Amino acid sequence: MESAAPMVSSRQPKFVRFALLLGIVVILNIFFNAILALVYPMPQYNSYCPVPQPMAEASQAECQMLYQTASEQHALHAFTLMIGLGIAALITGFIPIGSSIVSSGLSYGGVLALIVGAASYWNMAGNWTRLIITAIGLMILLYIGWRRFSD
Repeated sequence: MESAAPMVSSRQPKFVRFALLLGIVVILNIFFNAILALVYPMPQYNSYCPVPQPMAEASQAECQMLYQTASEQHALHAFTLMIGLGIAALITGFIPIGSSIVSSGLSYGGVLALIVGAASYWNMAGNWTRLIITAIGLMILLYIGWRRFSD
């Protein structure tokens, strides 16, 4: 006896699949930034340099230096967290979980998190730190490429 239910194709149009993949990439990185804001909030300028009052220039310069130091520390922690989350998403994307779109979204989202994390710290990092960041990132991606996609 045949079923009365019509056959439904399990394959969605390419644009729907791409839209879902892009949505996963974007929302994953928004999610990562929400985690960052909760775990390590950005320093507020007014906390270090209150509303201008008649002060000596030395105290204004001091509060600016304190704020700059806190901002640099925040950028380092943001970089570390985003790189960690990006690597976790990238690795999770390579685990066979049954959906190529979800795996691809996690992988691309992880790569975007690596880019965002590195870019947020790039101006504050010295030349050696930049070299180390790019070398580690390149080694990780090459390793994953060789292990996962060996021909």
